[in-house]
Amino acid sequence: MQSAPGVPLSTRLRVAVRTRSQRHSRRPRPPARSSDGGSVSHFGRPADRECSSRVFQSSMGPLARTAPIIRSLSAVRGLARALAGVFVSGLLLAACSSDQQSATIGPTLNWRTIDGNRIAFQNGIPVPTFSYQPRLRLDVSGDWRLQTTTLNDQLSLMRRPDSLPRILQEAHGRQAIAFDDRSWPVTQVPGTYNPPPSPGPNGAWYRKAFDIPDSWGNHALTLKFGAVNYIADVWLNGQYLGYHEGGSTPFAFDATAAITPGATNLLAVRVDNPAWGTRQDIVPWGLTDWWNYGGLLQPVWLEATSSVYAVRADVVPHLDGADISVVVHQRGGDAVPAAVGLDILPATVNPQNVSDPDPRTLVPPAALPLASDRVDAGQLKADGTTEVHSSFSITDPDLWSPSSPALYVLHVRILVNGYRADDLFETFGLRHIAVDPGSPRLFLNGQPVDFSGVALHDERVFPPAAGRPHGGPVTSADDVLILLEKAASANAQMIRADHHPANPILLNLADRLGFGVWEELPLYHYTPVTFDTAMGRGIPQQMLSEMDLRDMDHPSVLFHGLSNESTGQAERQRALTTLHNLDRLNDGTRLTGQAGYGFQPDDRTSQPLDVAGYTFYYGVFYGNDPAGGTAAALQTIHATFPRKPVMALEFGHWADNTAQEPL
Repeated sequence: MQSAPGVPLSTRLRVAVRTRSQRHSRRPRPPARSSDGGSVSHFGRPADRECSSRVFQSSMGPLARTAPIIRSLSAVRGLARALAGVFVSGLLLAACSSDQQSATIGPTLNWRTIDGNRIAFQNGIPVPTFSYQPRLRLDVSGDWRLQTTTLNDQLSLMRRPDSLPRILQEAHGRQAIAFDDRSWPVTQVPGTYNPPPSPGPNGAWYRKAFDIPDSWGNHALTLKFGAVNYIADVWLNGQYLGYHEGGSTPFAFDATAAITPGATNLLAVRVDNPAWGTRQDIVPWGLTDWWNYGGLLQPVWLEATSSVYAVRADVVPHLDGADISVVVHQRGGDAVPAAVGLDILPATVNPQNVSDPDPRTLVPPAALPLASDRVDAGQLKADGTTEVHSSFSITDPDLWSPSSPALYVLHVRILVNGYRADDLFETFGLRHIAVDPGSPRLFLNGQPVDFSGVALHDERVFPPAAGRPHGGPVTSADDVLILLEKAASANAQMIRADHHPANPILLNLADRLGFGVWEELPLYHYTPVTFDTAMGRGIPQQMLSEMDLRDMDHPSVLFHGLSNESTGQAERQRALTTLHNLDRLNDGTRLTGQAGYGFQPDDRTSQPLDVAGYTFYYGVFYGNDPAGGTAAALQTIHATFPRKPVMALEFGHWADNTAQEPL
């Protein structure tokens, strides 16, 4: 397999590491519990009714993005210089005022059991694939009208039956087709409304007019958002479609009834991004080391399909084949007989297709299927959903690994009354990551392996401006390729992808170029109170499920990080156990871990997880002997978890400014 120029696919591995200051906070007073039940979600418990008014002080130094598993300090220092980034801020974080109610809106994602199959639904439709599909597609990214404003966070986080009338009063018609937005400035989507250095107001309204061909009138239409930070309320032609909470994961709506084919349509989005540190009930809640970009951070698009279509195709890889499940749905219509055809096709990555999101470009011309199957889906009733299953064995398969990132393309065909109604394509790889049951080491494809790498924020670094990173969320493959080229030049094979679900652009390139990925939930510096508050609302569970569903077919994703540098024992372990079990239920093909504090090597909260991850800053933030302190901590960790692999997830130097960067 070939790679893009400048990105060698040879040896590079150990585990993603990034240096950053250690933060401590005072423990907040636990919020009072509601006695009337509050709002209950599929994932959560009754919402808390009160917040602590305590104040948190944090001095957050910049990041020096370094590599390393711990061999020696000197081995890391050159890479720290090469990949150093600067993120300097000081925050005075007020938890949330004592007269402020906690959020009462619940998660929008739920799971239904249909004919014995567990299927995810959101906003009334089964959760679709968000990968690029060669269907009728209208990209509604690009130029949008934007008005930044201060929004009422409490309204945004209240149950919509209670808050929507007041949100509409606050909107003053901004959601309506006839609203005059010509005085609003034009902004680019994907992008952000609050680039550094000023955070600006907490919210914004976005509006976009677009034309829909008349030929789309006989199709089912799905409106998809890659990610909106943090709470999105969506109207299409003045019709309210719904809301979504969470800034890094995708969501979709059925737009069929709201669209007017052959005419100009109007999409309006209200985005509220509560300031971190003002509440305890959002995720993340306060202490962070990345910029809180608000807005439509990833693409927005419409897809048109037949009324019977393939919702998603999930691949569970094995070393000799794969198990495949396909969700099929019908919007409206009469009961029809349906069948599913499946082909496994070879894939080749080259400089021409490496950044093309269309899976078909990876299939060589005139390539024949390596394996095929046809599965009867039975009678699909109106608004019905079903899931079909197939298993493939491949003779002498090519396995995916960072040193040899072999891929395949799955082609799904939906047949109704014998005629093709829809096509879906997914890229996948065959690989298996596991813990050796007899010793604390990792196996990739049955072979012992260790990893080295770097950590990357979802942030445009190049071209720099006045010696500083460019800034803004990543929106193109070129932005990521520059960073991956630098990672490859440092012999890295693993990427720790920020502290929240990874950008899909990064995952596509990691699949194709051979980088393993550790991606995380933004449970960052959580405390006993904020763990219980977040888990009680069910938002981390929704974020994890959305991440699992979106990234199921990415072979590069090897690890799911469930928390970073958090405190608490019973509360944290309870949350980690819940999330680990949910991840196993949703996915089961990745390993779980957290980033615990290295100065607490006897911390046992990683017990329910697959690996024991830590951040090590001996001689930087604590201790006087970097080598001796780290070695002693590792001995304690191995004694605490004698059968768990140890992941050094952060390590190295801390710089508050460019003058401090040289080591």
